[in-house]
Amino acid sequence: MKKFLIIVISLVLLAVTAYGIAYFVMPVSSIELNQYTHSVGFICDNAYIVREEAVYYSDAEGVVYNIASNGDRISLNTEISTVYSGNANVDALKKLNTIDLQINKLKSNDHSSKLYNTDSDANENRIAEKISELPQHAQDDNVAEVRNIKDTINAIRSGNSLSTDEQINELKTERARIENGISGKKYDIISEHSGIFSPYIDGLEFVLVPDKIEQLTPEQLLNIESDKSEYVNGKTVSSGTPVCKIMNNHTWYIAGVTNKNYAEQLKSRKNVTVRFTNVTDSDVKAEVIYTGEADDNENCIFILKISSYLESAFSYRNVSAHIVFEEYTGYKVPVDSIRTGDGLNNYYVIAREGSNSYECEVDVLYTDATEGFSVITARNDAKFKLGAMERIVTGER
Repeated sequence: MKKFLIIVISLVLLAVTAYGIAYFVMPVSSIELNQYTHSVGFICDNAYIVREEAVYYSDAEGVVYNIASNGDRISLNTEISTVYSGNANVDALKKLNTIDLQINKLKSNDHSSKLYNTDSDANENRIAEKISELPQHAQDDNVAEVRNIKDTINAIRSGNSLSTDEQINELKTERARIENGISGKKYDIISEHSGIFSPYIDGLEFVLVPDKIEQLTPEQLLNIESDKSEYVNGKTVSSGTPVCKIMNNHTWYIAGVTNKNYAEQLKSRKNVTVRFTNVTDSDVKAEVIYTGEADDNENCIFILKISSYLESAFSYRNVSAHIVFEEYTGYKVPVDSIRTGDGLNNYYVIAREGSNSYECEVDVLYTDATEGFSVITARNDAKFKLGAMERIVTGER
């Protein structure tokens, strides 16, 4: 019995000792030190991307064939689409499309295709590879590609290189032959603007314009409904039908509705950062060009102007946009963990590295009194740097 009591007392003393050591080594409350970036602004979940868009129409009834592809950068006076008023069957259009893709691919190359190799085995392997491609193209009735492969094989066997220009000229000849087989007239659509090509028309091209948006109420802007995007490539259209559009890729806009408080903050700023919540690496600088008057619900329209290219901006109309006024990067700590030192704006925190405690002088970058936290960073002249610490004491024992 005595032995049992001795064991119990020993265990109790051991537990008390362990608790005492922990009590003096670690504070009652502390947090790990981690880098943090706090953004000040607001999220507009139903913002619109507004672009300067030039819509092009069919001049006649016929089948539409777009020469340009969605997202292509178009220069001025470029043939972007054609309307065939005669017998333009689907197979013919597919062949034209294949040829145009091949031409664009060749044009994107910065050098000629050098096919011949002094190694005869390498040449034979290359020929065998091209021959293996023939059955599929023949089955697809892809005349242009079959001819291209045959020319490539002949160039390898003869020891000559087929230049890019020669390949493009042959493809253009084949294209002209197919077009000549389409009866009736063709009406070419030529770009009168430079920018990004799109074959999709959503009906908002003449509604979402900065000057017109300023005439809307917040409720009207929130309730704008986009027509289902029309895609008429390969379809028969009547004269005057919208066929495609070119979008200005240098200047575009964000329009949306926010509450009066955020609108007032926008008014006081010339520039903000816009971050699209569903697109990575999408931060862009924007100029505040308009904030409207508040309606009965204290909502306001805002318009931001962006003068930098962002590829993904031409794929969306409705977006969720984070409008950022300011950003602060440092360490997020409870307001109560910041202590006041001697002198004005002299602050420090108690930080720990291992079992040692240090007074680290800090600058307070931002404080949210409502949420009860601050973002701090080490002072440049601090004796003990915050970045070298492990934890910050947030409360006394």
